[in-house]
Amino acid sequence: MDNMEAKNKFMDKMKEFKQSDLGISTRKLSIKNMDVFILYVQHITDKDSLSNNIIKPILQNGRDEILSIDKIVNSVIYIDDISTDDDENNMLDHILAGASIIFTPNEDKYIVANTLKVEKRSIEPPVIDTTLRGSKDSFTENFDDNMSLIRYRIKDENLKIDHFRIGKRTKTNVGLIYMKDITNKKYVTEVRKKLESINIDGVFESGYVQKFILNDSFNLFPQVGIVERSDTACANILDGKIIIIVEGSNLALVMPKTFIEFLDVGDDHYDNMYLAMFSKILRVVALAVSLTASSLYVAVVSFHPDILPPQYILAIASSRVTVPFNAFIEATLMEFTAEILREASIRLPKQIGPAIGIVGAIVIGQAAVAAGLVSPLMVIIVALSVMCSFVAPDYTIMNPIRILKFFMILITGIFGLFGFVMGFTLITINLCSITTLGVPYVAPMSPFNFTDLKNYIFSDINLAKKRPKYLNTQDKTRQ
Repeated sequence: MDNMEAKNKFMDKMKEFKQSDLGISTRKLSIKNMDVFILYVQHITDKDSLSNNIIKPILQNGRDEILSIDKIVNSVIYIDDISTDDDENNMLDHILAGASIIFTPNEDKYIVANTLKVEKRSIEPPVIDTTLRGSKDSFTENFDDNMSLIRYRIKDENLKIDHFRIGKRTKTNVGLIYMKDITNKKYVTEVRKKLESINIDGVFESGYVQKFILNDSFNLFPQVGIVERSDTACANILDGKIIIIVEGSNLALVMPKTFIEFLDVGDDHYDNMYLAMFSKILRVVALAVSLTASSLYVAVVSFHPDILPPQYILAIASSRVTVPFNAFIEATLMEFTAEILREASIRLPKQIGPAIGIVGAIVIGQAAVAAGLVSPLMVIIVALSVMCSFVAPDYTIMNPIRILKFFMILITGIFGLFGFVMGFTLITINLCSITTLGVPYVAPMSPFNFTDLKNYIFSDINLAKKRPKYLNTQDKTRQ
């Protein structure tokens, strides 16, 4: 390619940018009988870096000698992240990604200098996955900051990070992170194929990516976990799992993740193993209570009051004397009201949200009892059910429970205790039929593995000398 052709294609491209009104700024430097052009977008460019590390060195060195692209790259400008390209069709992509393009009219390649500057918040304590003993740093919306938190904790040459650009218009950075010598290669291959096949205009949050990598997007239960804390993410990586970090999201994705792992929290691994066991039992019981408490109330009151001692039957009957609804409508209305209060407290400003939620629940519950619309026992059951729904550390596992409890109330209201058992059985069958990257969703309970279940319950690193068998890792030994 001769110099005249290079001059034409780069200069023509610059004129095209100006005519298209893309917001691309142009800086022309005249030095030693030649011109150097710099193209950049002001809003996403670090102007101090551009001025001090590019423009100033070029002007100072250009007074005494004729500069070339190779000389500018090797001995003039101070930018650390720098490369060259000769395809004029890539210029716009580089500029919109935050790079500054440097070229001279008489050469057949140009410089791509990373001068990206994005406004970002500092690393803050976790909001969703709060902890007592764990680290207080959490992921932010900045892709590089999140990568640095991973690199800071895992200093191993086998830590592999595959980079993707997803979104035809947003070109969002996505990182696929795993341990090369631990993670099952089939998992990596499958997730990589799913990421490469994503064809969408834009990605703004990790939830977008999550929808594309699910085995079954119509299943109610989450097959991909979310991670807010960097220490939890690194622990999952060392277990042989895959972490996906999406630019613009403060929540990373982790997979494969089984049902009981949604009830695991970092503090379990840092505290005494008996306390960890007790905490896990509490979470399992809380999840069961949140799912079944209201439906059991309907079954007992409407169909099978005889299973209770006589004094309790009389107490319940006397408390429901003024209630104009049957137990099914009563439970449905109260649970629906509780979900409205929950949703309202989330959307309200954080300064008044919790107060409104608590006061609203007390006032509405007390007023409903005083008006004889519901029984006091129903208010207690609904309050207990709502409290239990906040016990799970990963809130995504409770979202299907919030929906399924209405299914349990409905089927119990129609068929009684038989309907309750049938509904619970259907949910269990659904759980047993789910896989995440080929891993059974209810592992290690089914297929049963005593060692993995023991390690999960106690969460003691001294006992867990091997990685979970259901992950099928390459390196199965921890210590």
